[in-house]
Amino acid sequence: MSVLTLYGKPGCHLCEDARAAVELARAGRDVALEEVDITLDPVLHRRYGERIPVLEIDGEEVFELFIDADALKVRLDRVDRVSFREPVTGGTGVQDGTVERLSLGVAARLSRYLQVLTQAKKMGRETISSQELADYTHVNSTQIRRDLSGFGKFGKRGVGYNVDSLVSQIRKILRTTGKHNIVLFGAGNLGQAIAGSDIFADHGFRVVALFDKDPSKVGQNVSDNLTVRRYEDLEKVIREEDVVVGVLAVPTGAAQEVANDLVKAGVKIIFNYSEALLQVPPEVTVHTSSPAVDLLYALYFYLT
Repeated sequence: MSVLTLYGKPGCHLCEDARAAVELARAGRDVALEEVDITLDPVLHRRYGERIPVLEIDGEEVFELFIDADALKVRLDRVDRVSFREPVTGGTGVQDGTVERLSLGVAARLSRYLQVLTQAKKMGRETISSQELADYTHVNSTQIRRDLSGFGKFGKRGVGYNVDSLVSQIRKILRTTGKHNIVLFGAGNLGQAIAGSDIFADHGFRVVALFDKDPSKVGQNVSDNLTVRRYEDLEKVIREEDVVVGVLAVPTGAAQEVANDLVKAGVKIIFNYSEALLQVPPEVTVHTSSPAVDLLYALYFYLT
């Protein structure tokens, strides 16, 4: 069941109009509505301020100021199409061994929780509260508790969540408990920094090969177990190592060609550190990571 969260405050006429539009859109649908008064929480008041009403679907912001009932119906129909039940090995608190496929919003937030929890575990933390998770992820603590309660009882009032246990459970939910092989492209400063860090290893990803087209870099040792390989070996390595992800740390002008070769070799997920707008088939997923975009996002919330 999807959850709509409507942020507003008493005496707000736009909020009343928004509530009416939401009720109209969710009529006949298995959709819950939670209304949040931002005046009761200083953090929420700073976050939403003059933007209210703000509406989220499963934690993903979809409307602010004005809510169109027809447009909301379309969004809810889209959520319905991607929410279905399918078997999950090991279960995650659902007694019949199945779990609903996560919405994009829930999956994104769980990934953020896991990032914080993994770092907390490395720092020796045994427990963490929902408020601490909220401070680090910028997701309000009510949303965090709701996200996690849907998969079982993980925390204790007054104690918080057991870090080790919650890391294990979220990995099961996100289906990342196994080991996944990735290949990295670009042996420049960024590529070498990625290869030498624990950024992927902490979450079960193993860089099995690093490629570069520059002949002068081929054969260089980047880390204890990683040597820059010839680009011509790409397809062979992907096949032999059962690679699922390709990471691009290459100049923008070279990114599309590498992406094309990855797709041809059978890779279905591309993590793109360049600024290129990659063209790939619909069955291939591209995620572009940009520090500038993250900075703009943070600056927006600071200014508002």
